Amino acid sequence: MKKLNELSKSDLLLIFQALSDPIRLDIFLCLLKSKEKRFSGATYNISKSTMSHHIKLLKEAQLINLRKEGTTHIYSVNQELVELIGHFFEECGDEKEN
Repeated sequence: MKKLNELSKSDLLLIFQALSDPIRLDIFLCLLKSKEKRFSGATYNISKSTMSHHIKLLKEAQLINLRKEGTTHIYSVNQELVELIGHFFEECGDEKEN
């Protein structure tokens, strides 16, 4: 993905693909509400490797950040990207009015 200030349609496709799975969408929405959280496979009754895969896709789309505390992984939403997505759609709406 390009720099965060250069959000493109292809960037949005990667983001929406990452959010197209119900578990990944739920992880993202939980993080929007709680700011930071740790997740395990037990949270969604899935294997550790499946959970790792979901987290990997969210990180690749730059939707979430990772912070380590010892062996614990704590995730948070990439707030800057969320704001850019909002600005992208606002600009699309502004272009339509012209």
